[in-house]
Amino acid sequence: MRKSRITALFLVLTMLLCTLPVSAAEGDWLIPKVNAAPDFSDVKGAWCESYVETVCQAGLMEGRSDGSFNPSGELMPEHIVTICARLYDLLTGGDGVLPEPAEGQTWYDPAYEHLAESIDYRGAYDPSSGEYLGGGDGAQTQEERLNALRLHFTPGKYPVSRRSFLDLLSRTLAAAEADLPAINQITVVPDCVDPMVLSFYNAGVLTGSDQYGTFQGNDSLNRGQAAAMLARIINPGQRLTFTLQSFDLCRDVLGVAPDTPLLTVDGQPVTAELFTYQLCTSLLQWEGTADKALSDATRFWCDYYAPFQVLAEEKGVALFKEKLAEIAAEAQASAGLYGTTAAYQQFQEEGLALNLALRDLYIEQDWKMGEAYYHSDLEKVSDALYQKAVPTDALNALDLRAVYNRLKTSPFAAWRF
Repeated sequence: MRKSRITALFLVLTMLLCTLPVSAAEGDWLIPKVNAAPDFSDVKGAWCESYVETVCQAGLMEGRSDGSFNPSGELMPEHIVTICARLYDLLTGGDGVLPEPAEGQTWYDPAYEHLAESIDYRGAYDPSSGEYLGGGDGAQTQEERLNALRLHFTPGKYPVSRRSFLDLLSRTLAAAEADLPAINQITVVPDCVDPMVLSFYNAGVLTGSDQYGTFQGNDSLNRGQAAAMLARIINPGQRLTFTLQSFDLCRDVLGVAPDTPLLTVDGQPVTAELFTYQLCTSLLQWEGTADKALSDATRFWCDYYAPFQVLAEEKGVALFKEKLAEIAAEAQASAGLYGTTAAYQQFQEEGLALNLALRDLYIEQDWKMGEAYYHSDLEKVSDALYQKAVPTDALNALDLRAVYNRLKTSPFAAWRF
C-alpha cells in the first residue's frame, strides 16, 4: 500500500501564514545569551533563520564543522538529550556548559547523566525484559532514571520523532519549573488530543504541519523544526498566536453532510459521520479502487462496528448510565480527532465497551467455551448484517475516485498511512 504524506513545505507555510508573533522585549528571554549571532549561509532567508539565530545565541544548538547549520538534517536521541540537558541547566541558573566526558565515555554521556539527575524520567518500558524500569512513586535511583532515559532515547538508534522531542521538552520544563502560559485556544488537532502536545500549541510553540494543525508526531524531527520550537520557548517574543481551520472528513473529503445516510444495514440507516472513517481508510488501502474499497468498508462495518449493538440487544446487555456518561464526555473531548465527530467517537467507544461486556457474559455462562461461543455468534450476526447492507443513492452518487484524490492530501491520510 502506498503511503501518502504531507510534505515539509506545509510546515514552512504554517509557520509563515496565519500566525502573529507575540510582542516581547529582548530582555524577556528565559535564559541569557551566551554566544554571538551565528552566520550560516544555508539558513539565509530560510523560514527558520531567526529561530536558528536565537538557539545558537542561547547555546542550545550549534552549527556543523563545515560552517553550515543543516536545517533539514535529522536529530538523533543523543542530540536532543544534550539540548534538553543544556536547557535545564540554563533555566535553573547554570551556564549551559556540560561536564567533559570522563575517560571511556562518549561525548554525550555527561548529558544523559546530567538530565537523569535533573528530571524525573521513569516508567520507560523495556521490551527485552517485558518490565518497566523504575517505580512510579518518585523513589527511583539515579541509575534507574539513567537506564530509563537511555532506553527511551537510545543513542544512535533512530532519528527522533516530533512527539519524543516534545515529551522530553515537557519533562525538562516541568523539572525546571518553567511555565509556558497559554496564548491560543486549541482543544484538538486532526491527529492528536494529548494535553501535553496541545499545551505547546496553546503556548504558541507548536503550530502543526498544515492549516489544520496536524501534528504528525511520528515523523522525524529536523534541526530547523527543533530550532523553531526551542526559540519560541526561550524567547516569548517569537511565540505565535493563531487559529486553526477545523477538519471534517464528511465536509472536506466526502463533500456530504454528517447526517446523510450512506448505507442501510438490516433496514437501519448508517450516516456519513459513522461510516466515513472506515470508507476513507478502505479507499487508502485500495488506492482509490471504488468497488473494492466500498465492499471492504461495508464488510468492516458489519464485522467491527455494528454487530455488538445487535447482539447486545438480543442478549439483553446494556451499559450502565455512568459508563455511557463517561463515554459521551470523552467523545465530546475528542470531537475533531481524525476529522470525525463526537457521534462517531461515542458509537465506536460504546461498541468496544459492549464487546467486553458480551465477552464477559459468555465466559460467565461457560468459562471453558464461552469465548469461542461468543465469537461464533458474533460472526453469524456479522454475516447476516453484511447480507443486508445496501448502499444508499447518496453513496452511489459519490465519485469515490475524486474522494480518494482529496483524501490523499488530507490530514487523515497523513495520520492514517
